[in-house]
Amino acid sequence: MKEIQGLDQATIVLVEDDPQSRESLTTLLESEGARVVAVADAEEGVEAALRLLPDAVVCDLDLPAMDGFYLIQRLRDHEIRCDHTPSVAIALTGHTGESWRLRSIGEGFQHFMTKPAQPEKLIALLRESIDARV
Repeated sequence: MKEIQGLDQATIVLVEDDPQSRESLTTLLESEGARVVAVADAEEGVEAALRLLPDAVVCDLDLPAMDGFYLIQRLRDHEIRCDHTPSVAIALTGHTGESWRLRSIGEGFQHFMTKPAQPEKLIALLRESIDARV
């Protein structure tokens, strides 16, 4: 496994259907040294995650066609079948209810954040989680 300090050289798949949010989150993560693959839907996110086996996935839950739960189920299934170290996964959503947080964790996300994402909190969570993974 590669050594990561903060987000330097971390590979992150960002799945966000809102173009402005996707662009601002990409800019934020890249400014911290991450390599970001930003996509607009769950199917593209699954393809990117399975191809790259990223250090982290930041995924909106409310996506067109297939939701973020679809993505995390496919990713976790692949990681188990292929004996890969699990990617850090953060669910990002506008839903604030406890049931959304519990479902997110139960489906395979390690972390749950409500929108709008607080940049400092997101970066700190990614740094801590990726460092613990290494």
